[in-house]
Amino acid sequence: MFEDPMDMFEEMDEMFARLFTRMDREFMNGTGASGYRVVIERGRDAPDMAETDAPRPRDDSEPVTEVHRIGDEVKVIAGLPGVTGESLRLDLQGDQLVIDAGDTGHHYHTAAVLPPVDASSMHASIKNGVLEVTFKRLPACAEA
Repeated sequence: MFEDPMDMFEEMDEMFARLFTRMDREFMNGTGASGYRVVIERGRDAPDMAETDAPRPRDDSEPVTEVHRIGDEVKVIAGLPGVTGESLRLDLQGDQLVIDAGDTGHHYHTAAVLPPVDASSMHASIKNGVLEVTFKRLPACAEA
């Protein structure tokens, strides 16, 4: 126990100061991590944290993508500020959607891992710098 109740707050201040110093140092050294792949599927429990992709360092040319399984559809969403439909290139390579977009001012490149989808059903739209690609999902028996 603390003799003076204010000692507890001083100790907390010191802990936060150390934490923020470490965060600043990691951010400035580029060792901080950002970017997560998010998979949301209706009717299933959330996976354990050990099953999800670990955060990894990334640069500004690699946008964060989200993969959503909604009913019989799979939606991929990515933020691509400054990109128009004319400068967007999408390529389905195996189980990955490769996104390459932009010009010399804004260039982005990333890939999203997909569950089994019907490649011929791909429909893409981009509005206000947000890309949305929709696929028809193949039946669950095809995933095994």
